[in-house]
Amino acid sequence: MDDVLCGAASLMEAKALKNQLSGILKKGGMELHKWGSSHLELASNILGDYEFENPIETKTLGVSWKSQEDCFIFKIAVELKDSYTKRCVLSTIARLFDPLGLLGPVVARAKIFMQSLWSLKIDWIDELPTERAKEWHRFLEDFNSVRSICIGRCIVHPQATRVELHGFADASEKCYGAVIYCRSQSPDGATTVKLVTSKSRVAPVKSVTMPRLELCATVLLAKLMKKVETALQMKTPPVYMWSDSTIVLAWIQKEPITCLKPSWQIELPQSNT
Repeated sequence: MDDVLCGAASLMEAKALKNQLSGILKKGGMELHKWGSSHLELASNILGDYEFENPIETKTLGVSWKSQEDCFIFKIAVELKDSYTKRCVLSTIARLFDPLGLLGPVVARAKIFMQSLWSLKIDWIDELPTERAKEWHRFLEDFNSVRSICIGRCIVHPQATRVELHGFADASEKCYGAVIYCRSQSPDGATTVKLVTSKSRVAPVKSVTMPRLELCATVLLAKLMKKVETALQMKTPPVYMWSDSTIVLAWIQKEPITCLKPSWQIELPQSNT
């Protein structure tokens, strides 16, 4: 059985959720062995011989969480070496597990480097050229600084009077990406903005124009925003998606049929069947 992650807007709701979860599993003859919460009062009234454990740091589903500060932290071990191979680089990138996209720029930089190695046409066990090895070594040294990053888990003000989702899409010659923030306003007028998630893609090896990459970033943002709206289960918050590409904005405002080449007009209906 894997861990369960959930939350609530108030202590009363959290207690009800805890009791409901325990009751459902108890019907199947299972009891929860491990608990972790940012509020110690949830430890009360736990049945059974299992004690409530609230360690300073908890790791679940590959994500580390500091319960007292109620924030996510990153403890990904990377090994510095005198020499590196393509297999070693790929193995390190595979350990950069970031399901929420909180380390998007860091992971994107690693993916861009890996893509550049394919152009060298070296074997998996061959050592990287000196300049590339130095570049990767510097990346690993810089990567250790992510240990100091602490991102709050709560993204919405508890008593927010207005909540908005803002997404941004952008692209460069090497990659394109999208990021989403949650903007909430408290009763006293104070505004807080929290990072929700991000997504990035490495640009194709084949040359692609910047407007096309900007369009890819916009499509990526639209798909990511749809997933975020479903996951947050908010009551239709205002959604704003931003792009600084005037060409892409003009494409979006046009009718779809005017943006397609004649060959695409035949292929698209076939791909949807």
